[in-house]
Amino acid sequence: MSQSWMSVFVVYVTVAGMVPIPSVAAEPSASAEKVVKEAQETIEATRQYTAQQKEAFQRKAQEELVAIQEQILGLREKIAKASESTRGDLQKSLNELEKKKDGVREKLDALRGATDEKWHQVRDGMNTALNELKHSYRKLLSHLP
Repeated sequence: MSQSWMSVFVVYVTVAGMVPIPSVAAEPSASAEKVVKEAQETIEATRQYTAQQKEAFQRKAQEELVAIQEQILGLREKIAKASESTRGDLQKSLNELEKKKDGVREKLDALRGATDEKWHQVRDGMNTALNELKHSYRKLLSHLP
């Protein structure tokens, strides 16, 4: 090649490397932006769904706790009317039931303060505590005259 042709070739290759080909360069950028946008939308939808689940669970747990508190009040009245010989044991069981109820209340408070990411862990403990409380209530109820 002559010197002038070599110069033209070098300029051509240099210019060709600097000029983006529109159809190839635009697609990856647009495609990447679309993927990022869809990922952000998915994350936001998941966050909202998790928050809704957490709120629904909190409401349900609060309702159950209120119902059990009312039932415990009814038990107090029945225990007060029980004979003196059985009242001592029933009162002891009622005190244990009250402790479990307080534990459920603490777990409910922890649930309210839990982040959306960690509320599933707190929920499991809450379910266990509620089930134990209900079981203890039924057990005490079965011992009433």
